[in-house]
Amino acid sequence: MLWRSSKAGGWPYPMQGRPGYTRIRTPYVSDTDAARVAEDTSRLTADPDLCLDALLASTGRTATPTPSLTK
Repeated sequence: MLWRSSKAGGWPYPMQGRPGYTRIRTPYVSDTDAARVAEDTSRLTADPDLCLDALLASTGRTATPTPSLTK
């Protein structure tokens, strides 16, 4: 990564072919199609807390708070 020294704290410039840079190409999707897909797949979303609770219950475990490291 290159740093731009003229900016306070530096300014990261990810470079193609170097670690930290990922090039992603996606096709154009119209707003109408995006809205339709979002509506059609909205049932596939789930609350991560509920998923974790269900997983823990299926294994006989429970979520316990992390013990305090202070005395």
